[in-house]
Amino acid sequence: MHYILLDTDSKIKDAVDNFSSLERIAVDFEGEFNLHIYGEHLCLIQVFDGTSFYIIDPRATDVSEKGLGIFFSSPVKKLWFDCQSDISLVFKKYGMPIENIYDVRVLGIALGFTGNLLAMEEKYLGIKKDIAKKKNQQSNWLKRPLPPEQIEYALEDVAHLMELEDALYPLVVSSGLEGQVNRMMKKAVTPKKPEPGWKKLGGWQRLSFEEKIYAKHIFIARDNLARRFNVPAVNVMDKHFIIDFARRRPSSESEVAKALSGVSPRFQHFIIPAVWKAIGNAGNEIREKGLTRQAD
Repeated sequence: MHYILLDTDSKIKDAVDNFSSLERIAVDFEGEFNLHIYGEHLCLIQVFDGTSFYIIDPRATDVSEKGLGIFFSSPVKKLWFDCQSDISLVFKKYGMPIENIYDVRVLGIALGFTGNLLAMEEKYLGIKKDIAKKKNQQSNWLKRPLPPEQIEYALEDVAHLMELEDALYPLVVSSGLEGQVNRMMKKAVTPKKPEPGWKKLGGWQRLSFEEKIYAKHIFIARDNLARRFNVPAVNVMDKHFIIDFARRRPSSESEVAKALSGVSPRFQHFIIPAVWKAIGNAGNEIREKGLTRQAD
């Protein structure tokens, strides 16, 4: 699939200047989310202007935050499908909003459709694709050069967004759902305030006040090691240990070591004392908060 590579700030600016004369463009991202290295990273921006495909490479040497900002702030209408995780990534990573987004998924939801992009294309456009979505979602989007099959997969996500808007919007109007869509759209395109990672742990809400403090400190200890070694946090220690330790609070470092006997030898030497120290720090915080409450 032919595309134009935008791998410098000046190329991005020239493309944005060309987009300014258009009614809309279709956009999507590919990212890294703690799958191959530590943290969340924007890896690829795919664009379709109705005629040509473009790829912005945020990891290219000559692409800066300023260049990305030129694209993010451009006034052209940007069609997306399920934009929330993408705009949250940009806001978290760069502190920037993305202007003038129009989320096509909102149209589908208003009409009672809750499927993914492939299902929406099949239902409303009659397009059936044979794409291994899960496999490609878990691909390594950090590597360069990207193989042709990954590029094609990425570009397919923007190939039919304009057709979808053209098919869905008349249905929204005929159903009298324009007001509902406008309200939903405003919410969909607003980045959510980032939540600390420990609050996303399975079972977090069921923890007691004290258990949540233990879970927070253990999560931070694991996260610090993952950042240090630039590996996904799960490589250091599976997240189920965080909730388990928070609930039963091992009474010795040897007890922690016994529980983590199956952890990779590469990280055992580091994670065992880190978890034990985190348990101590959590206990100190709980005691301090208890004293503060008594003083109040």
